[in-house]
Amino acid sequence: MSLGIEIKKGRIERRWQQEDLAQAAGISRKYLSQIENDRVDPRFSIVKRLAQVLEVSLDTLGRDEKRPPAPRQKRQRTRKAAPVG
Repeated sequence: MSLGIEIKKGRIERRWQQEDLAQAAGISRKYLSQIENDRVDPRFSIVKRLAQVLEVSLDTLGRDEKRPPAPRQKRQRTRKAAPVG
C-alpha cells in the first residue's frame, strides 16, 4: 500500500478525524489530506512525526505490498592497516 493509504488506515483505526491527526502532528488538515491521497511527497521529518503520533514504525508506513522488503545487508568488517615503519 502507498504511504498515504497506510497513514489513512492508521488514522481510521484510531477513529480520528483528519483534523485530530493533523493537529497532533503539527500540520494542516489540508496537507494531511494531500498526503493521504498521495498528491504530495512529504518530507521525511513529517513522515517520522506521523509515525510517532500513530505509534507505528516507519517500516509500516513505507511498506509496499507489491514489493517485498529489501534484505538487510551485513556490514563488512574492515581491518585496520598495521602502522608502517
